[in-house]
Amino acid sequence: MKLQGVMAAGAALLAVSMSFAAPPTFSKEEQRLRKAVDDAEMCFHFAGEFNGDGSAHDKEVARQQRQHCGKEGQQLVLRAYRKNPQDTRLYPAVLRLDGLMPGLTLPAAEKARLCAVAKTELACP
Repeated sequence: MKLQGVMAAGAALLAVSMSFAAPPTFSKEEQRLRKAVDDAEMCFHFAGEFNGDGSAHDKEVARQQRQHCGKEGQQLVLRAYRKNPQDTRLYPAVLRLDGLMPGLTLPAAEKARLCAVAKTELACP
């Protein structure tokens, strides 16, 4: 009986670990794009960390945002996506930038299409 419980727990752990998508792979020539995708994720993360109370925590969050929320990287992600809207490696970054970047608001149908593939819980309903 105890062995069945251990096996069930192991199977559940395996199922959970398999549900996480492998990180997207980028070629050696695409390292700037890979960094921009990573920065989009961090920018989204830190946007949710800001309290607005001027605390030391807010100052650190602002420093991190300056490091990860650069317009150049965000524009690189969007240009790459517009050039190849079927590149699923870009979907999570584009979804995270939606609403964070001035002037970027994805149409509902496009957001739904990206969410269906990316399954980015925090950026998708």
